[in-house]
Order: sequence, then C-alpha cells, then structure tokens
Amino acid sequence: MTQYIRQLVSTAFTSKACHAPGRAIAGHSLRLVPVSMLVLTLSAWAGPSTVLNWEACVQEAAASNPELRAARASLEAAGYTAEGAYSGYLPQLSAGAGYTDTSGSAASTTTSNTTYSTSVSLSQNLFAGFQDRAKIAQGAANREVAAASLAAAKAKLSQDLKSAFIGLRYAQDNVVLTENIARRREENLRLVELRFESGNENKGSYLLTKASLAQARYDNLQAQQALASAQAQLDRMLGRGETGGLEVRGDIPLSEPGKAPDFRQLAREVPDYQQAAGQQKSAEAGVTLARSGLYPSLNLSGSVGRTGDNWNPDGTYRSVGLNLNVPLYSGGKDYYATKSAVSNLEAAASNTDSAEHQLVVRLKQTHASYIESVEKLKVDQAFLDAAMTRADIARTKYNNGLMTFENWDIIENDLIQRQKSFLQSQRDRVVAEAAWEQAQGKGVIP
Repeated sequence: MTQYIRQLVSTAFTSKACHAPGRAIAGHSLRLVPVSMLVLTLSAWAGPSTVLNWEACVQEAAASNPELRAARASLEAAGYTAEGAYSGYLPQLSAGAGYTDTSGSAASTTTSNTTYSTSVSLSQNLFAGFQDRAKIAQGAANREVAAASLAAAKAKLSQDLKSAFIGLRYAQDNVVLTENIARRREENLRLVELRFESGNENKGSYLLTKASLAQARYDNLQAQQALASAQAQLDRMLGRGETGGLEVRGDIPLSEPGKAPDFRQLAREVPDYQQAAGQQKSAEAGVTLARSGLYPSLNLSGSVGRTGDNWNPDGTYRSVGLNLNVPLYSGGKDYYATKSAVSNLEAAASNTDSAEHQLVVRLKQTHASYIESVEKLKVDQAFLDAAMTRADIARTKYNNGLMTFENWDIIENDLIQRQKSFLQSQRDRVVAEAAWEQAQGKGVIP
C-alpha cells in the first residue's frame, strides 16, 4: 500500500492524540472508519472496482440469480401442467384425410382402385373413474408445491445475499482494521525499542513486541486473502461471473426483535411446511388417480366424413357411438397401484408432521440466536469503549514509566481483541437476523 493510503488510513483511524509531538498512537487509533472512507481506501489499494449499495444488490439478485430464475421457471411449468389437467373435461376434436390404392391387390373387383376419404371426429369422456378430477387436484397441489419452493428460494436467497453483503463489508473493514493494527504495532515497537536502548526495558519485552508486529502483518495478509473470497461469494449471489474488484457501501436495514411469536402457528406459514402440505395433497389425488383404473369408463364419440374414388369425394357418412368399458381383470396392476398410492399418502402425511415439528425447533433456535446476537453487539460495544479508554490511560502511564510492560501489553492486546470482536459481532448480528427471516420464509426479494 502506498504512503498516501497509509496516511489516509491514519487520518481516518487515529485521534488527535496520535499527532501530539513525541507521543505514540493513542488508544483511539483503531476506531472503524466510515464506509465512504473505507471504499476510497480499498479502491486505491485494489484498483478499479464496482461499488454497490444494498438496494442495488437486492435488485440485481432478484433479476439475475440463477437459483431464483430456476424456481420461477418451475412454478411457470407447474402452472401450465395444472391448466392442462382440465383437458379431461373438454371434448376432443380431430380431422383426418386418407388415400388408399388397391390396384395391386388380387381381391380388388371394383372398377376403381383408389379411395379418398375425409373425416371429422368428436369424442367426449363422460366418466373416467374420477380420473379427471384427480388430475386437476394433483396439478393444483403440484402448483402449490412449486409456489412454496419459489417462496423458499426467495427466502434462502435473501439470507445468502445478506450474509454475502455483510461478509464483504466485514472483509473490507477487516483489511483496514488489520492494516491499522500493524501500524499500531510498529509504533509500539519503536516505543519499546527506545526504552530498551535507554536501559529502561528488557530484551524479552522488545522481542515480544517484535513478534506481535509479525503477527499483525500476518493477520493483514489473511484479511486481504479473505477479501477476494468474500467478493466471489457476493458475485455468485448476484448471478455474475468472475468480475473481481467488487465493493459494497452502506448498511443493511435492521429491525429490533419483538416478543416471541406463536412458533407452531408460524411454522405452518413457512414455505417448507407448505411444500410438505402440497405434497400431501398431491398424494391424496394420487390415491384417487390409482383407484380410477378399478372403475368403468364411459365415452361418447361421433364422426362425419366423405369417401369416394376421386380427390373430392361425394359420398357422406355419419356415426355416433356410446362406449362403456368395464375393467374385469388387469393382472393386479390397478390393485397394487392403489396400495402403493395409499402408502405414499401415509408417508406424505408423516413428512408433513415431521416438517412442522422440525420447523418449530428451528424457529425457536434462530429466534434465540437473533436475540442473543443483538444483545452481544451491545455488550461488545460497551467493552470496546472501555478498552479504548483503558488503552489511552495505559499508553500514557507506560510512556511515563508508571506502568510495567506486561500490564501495558495486556491492555494493548485486549484493545485489539475487543476491536476484532466488535467487528465480528456487527457481522454476526446481521447474519442472525437473516437466518431468522429465512426460517420464517421471509426476506427482501420482491
């Protein structure tokens, strides 16, 4: 990173005490920079990039995410299939034309060896053993399953998108934070080195401070590597290719947790439960469909046409028929198909009960994690404020010889750890709320 960027980060992170003559960096040097400053810093470090806010990410993911597009296409296909199921109640109309040449047949005794014919046929099913009604019910149930799958895909995408967005925000913040920690460790090393050379500090303290600087530089290297991974994850959620250089700015709107809801009632509104319930309805229709083979069928048919020995036949004919088909024995096919469908229905009903129980547990767990993450962020904020104040006081005391290196080093390490914990808690709070929304089948995808 160039000296200009180092100065920019220093200006954003350090307090006025950092610039006092003859004084090292103050305890406030690790405050998080505003996102706008962070974006400028990372842009200068990583080169040209694409900068997105939360609203832009939601719109792009809703339009381009491949999993969401697949779920929408599946719902559209299920809708067409459901509409097609009504064809069993409608008449079937067909037209035909024929040409027959019997000139090579020994049995031909007519004067003409060619026959032309045209016909129009109409058939109407009157009863098919409740098969048509079952197909309509099954099509509607499958459409409900597809709609629930789309709702689940939206909720899952919303969770993944929030996690990816805040993950990239965390990675960006962490790069700057670890860079600033490394600069702080450098200042500490220079301070300890001066005291060591003047005989006021031992070599062990000097070597420990030097090792802490190496660790800080390593942490910064890890943060830079994690940034690329976070960019790729958000790229995938947005349905992009490998673009690279993606940056985010702004915040995700958050809400405070309310009182605990009725988890059992809430579970029945979750898309996962609606999927299971839809599959149960489809299985119920499957039983009726399987039993239809045991019932007789009744069809009405009629046709009108012409026949003759030239291309414009003039002989007309008409026919009307009523056909009743009574199944007597099919080798046990219909019987065993019915037994199989009944077993599938029992399995689907059990899956619905199991889905409800699992969802109740999941809702309770994610709600608890959500509440805990909100409170933990408040706790970490309080600890961070305390750690920054202690670090200011400790640095002054150590610089004036009023505190041992061991005590000062403990306070310095605690400050850095509190900064990292607070940054992680900010991320975890968003992730926990996203998980709670996804458990309910809710989200930000329109």
